Amino acid sequence: MKKRIFILLLFLFCLILMNQSGNNIYARTTANNSLSKTDRSDNNSSLTYYSSDNVVMKSAYLNRIDSIVKNGIKDRALPGCQVLVMKDGKPVYNKCFGYYTYKEEKKVTPSTMYDLASLSKTTGTLLAIMKLYDNGELKLTDNASRYLTFLRGTDKENITIRDLLFHESGLPAGLPFYKLIIERNNLPSFLASTQDTINAVHKGICTALKYKENWVSKVPSDEFSIQVSNNFYLSNSFHSAAMKMIADAPLKSKTYCYSDLNFILLKEIAETISGVSMDVFLAREFYTPMKLNDMTYLPLRTHEKENIAPTLESDYLRNGEIQGYVNDLSAALLGGVSGNAGLFATAQDVATVYQMLLNNGEIDGKRYLSAETCRLFTTTTSANGRRGLGYDKSFPSNPRHSPCCISAPAAVYGHTGYTGTCCWVDPVNKLVYVFLSNRTYPFDSENKLTRMGIRSKIQEVIYQSMK
Repeated sequence: MKKRIFILLLFLFCLILMNQSGNNIYARTTANNSLSKTDRSDNNSSLTYYSSDNVVMKSAYLNRIDSIVKNGIKDRALPGCQVLVMKDGKPVYNKCFGYYTYKEEKKVTPSTMYDLASLSKTTGTLLAIMKLYDNGELKLTDNASRYLTFLRGTDKENITIRDLLFHESGLPAGLPFYKLIIERNNLPSFLASTQDTINAVHKGICTALKYKENWVSKVPSDEFSIQVSNNFYLSNSFHSAAMKMIADAPLKSKTYCYSDLNFILLKEIAETISGVSMDVFLAREFYTPMKLNDMTYLPLRTHEKENIAPTLESDYLRNGEIQGYVNDLSAALLGGVSGNAGLFATAQDVATVYQMLLNNGEIDGKRYLSAETCRLFTTTTSANGRRGLGYDKSFPSNPRHSPCCISAPAAVYGHTGYTGTCCWVDPVNKLVYVFLSNRTYPFDSENKLTRMGIRSKIQEVIYQSMK
């Protein structure tokens, strides 16, 4: 009789525990609060959740992310994506959706690598600058021309590293580097701007581009070593010519203007000081010791093409589909390792980088940056309130111009990417939110992802789950 009563009580106790776990969720994690390789989810499935006394996030709200993404895929705003949310160092939502392309031939998995586009600025270039600052090898008040001789004697001589980080250098948003390699009389007259040309090329309107023989080669050699894509190599002189274009570019007043050129110069500064290529420096100081095996520039050197989501179906400028080569044209022409773009990664590896920053420079018991440097770069905001030191910021005082959802506090920092990526860190609520996609496939001229507000809607759901 006693045995039966004991079994009955045990059964009732289990029912109570099961009921509690349905109300609140918290994902399992490793003891050191970092993402484990065994914690990766399958396509369209999440981690196993369990309840905890200190949990404040409701699963019913987080599950709304599924419908937001699926509606986006249905409306062809993106073929697939990875979404990862960390709370207090633990993954609370980790799912993959859709396929590499709308042909639905290859599913997105946790090991799928995405082109981060401008998210490379803060996940790559800015880390290098922070490390050099941490080491005392540069100051924010230093003039860029102190390290970059091609700026000396120009009107850019007094641009500081702080100006570049705030996007207040006066430099234009970008420059048409591709014009260095194309016969000018070969460009159609209706292509009035750089973006017009890029859109026309991607749409196949402009297909008869003729390259200058002394700049482009189909085969690599000692003279043509800069690989842009398959069977597309540039002269070693291209880099210097591109830097001269920046030095000669018209300079405006030092007011806010988001510019890829700022981070292209920051990369050049990092390489001048460190004495090595930026990808080598970042791998040595961060990616390798952090075991970020799926975060790299030039991913085709180390990863299979099939593990990388494509970004363009037909790029006529680069002879076909873009998969494993950086989508951004300026970064591609600069060899794939650029300050403005070029980094490829999975959501898991991106989250690990930003969890380290949220932890004030430390993760898995190892310190990568000082707490003082992390606080300086992640909390400093420009006078106009729009940008941090390299990081984009939530702008709650002007929601129409904020890259974040309305509930995101002003302390949030991170960045977005043209290919349909973002990562936002909330130090108030101890959150890391990563969204990676290839919304640019097959053509990048129509940005339904932004128009539908998919990234910010997901972020709003995260905050609603905590209320």
